[in-house]
Amino acid sequence: GLVVVADGTSDADRRIGRTLHNDPGIGVARHADAGYPESVAIARTARFRIPSLPRSDAERTAR
Repeated sequence: GLVVVADGTSDADRRIGRTLHNDPGIGVARHADAGYPESVAIARTARFRIPSLPRSDAERTAR
């Protein structure tokens, strides 16, 4: 779950922005790590750094 308090301050605005960016990103990273092809493609396109994920097909065949 996710809880966000929006009180109108610039500090809250910054935190909300980070939360709404990072929370879905963690889901993509988790699914990419599990090997789901769509999530792997999204992670590569978005240039996520996921250590367990080969960066390219060439790197995958080298392992």
